[in-house]
Amino acid sequence: MTNQSSVEKPKDLVVSQPPQITGTMSKTRIMNYTFVALMIITIVTAAMWWQVTTPTQSQMESFATAEITGFYAMPLGAILLINALIAVGVAVLSDFIIGKAAVDSEINTMSAAVFGLIVTLCYSLGLPGMARSVEVMPLQALSAPMCFIYVAIISFFGLVFFKKLQGGLLGRKYLNPAAAAKFIVLLPFLFSVFLTKEHWAAYNTTDASLGGLGMPQLASAIDKNMFGMYLQGCYSHPGSANPASLESVMLLTKFHGWPGGASSILVIIVGAVLIFLLRDYFKWKVTASYFGSVAVMSVIMTGIYGGDPMTRLLFELFIGSSIFLGFFMATDPATTPYTKTGQIIFGIGLGVLTVIIQTYMNFFGGALLALLIMNFTVPLLDRIGIHKPFGR
Repeated sequence: MTNQSSVEKPKDLVVSQPPQITGTMSKTRIMNYTFVALMIITIVTAAMWWQVTTPTQSQMESFATAEITGFYAMPLGAILLINALIAVGVAVLSDFIIGKAAVDSEINTMSAAVFGLIVTLCYSLGLPGMARSVEVMPLQALSAPMCFIYVAIISFFGLVFFKKLQGGLLGRKYLNPAAAAKFIVLLPFLFSVFLTKEHWAAYNTTDASLGGLGMPQLASAIDKNMFGMYLQGCYSHPGSANPASLESVMLLTKFHGWPGGASSILVIIVGAVLIFLLRDYFKWKVTASYFGSVAVMSVIMTGIYGGDPMTRLLFELFIGSSIFLGFFMATDPATTPYTKTGQIIFGIGLGVLTVIIQTYMNFFGGALLALLIMNFTVPLLDRIGIHKPFGR
């Protein structure tokens, strides 16, 4: 006779959900926290930047003399807020339309809104204080109204092709959507944004053929006074007769570049709170290993070329692209490694490439290009640190 107590019943074969699935944290809640964090950075930066009108009056006069047009003089903070409304609006609307049109695509409003804010905060704004008519950079793209158009294109292009179609067609997202879209949309400015000669020129030159920003070469000894003076001139309040100290510029307020990195201290505080709230979900190992490798590479470059180590370190760690990308782009859940070991290797590689690109291309946004390169290594890094199933 069969023992009735040993007979398996249908309900006995049902496997309960594991604890990690039944937790209180959900994808929507993670997106909500991230959106609030990015909104805090956006609003505080807009408030800090409201006092600056770009282009300045002297720049407008210089551009008029050189017959350069296509600028609206507006508060820099207002430009940032308009960019945010455009980027978020385009992303959310595109996500909604695709979700309604495609059967296999869900509507994820908060994820699209977060993407729009990242596009906003990684798009360079404001004209450097030393920008005049001799510049060869795409100055119109850094100010209104052209920046509104570019932000809209990047938001649409990134959401549709790199956030939706990339995952649907390829089965996974290989490239960070915001970074890939920005890079591709700005490719027409390849010779004035990414190449070394357009960023470097002798000091105090007025010959536009020598370079775009009068930037000293990073592949050389960094002089605290000269390089510090350049950074102060580039990122200080453009209307101030007395530029802020180098430490204040790099840590507290920059008035040009990535809005997300306008205040390094603000990003660190907001990022640290977000890591605490999402400590089991935020890929903080990428952030930690990234900044650690950037610091080590900065010391190595100082050992190779000499110069002041603290000035180089301040630049490499707290340039707007590095500080914002390290917290909010390099930790993207879909385009970075899942394993802990893979995350550490990813962060180290990202930091090494960032410093190398910025040193030998004199490209201030080297972290963006480094992120896209490291994204291609993620499928391989996902194989590192995965334990073999029991019995194999």
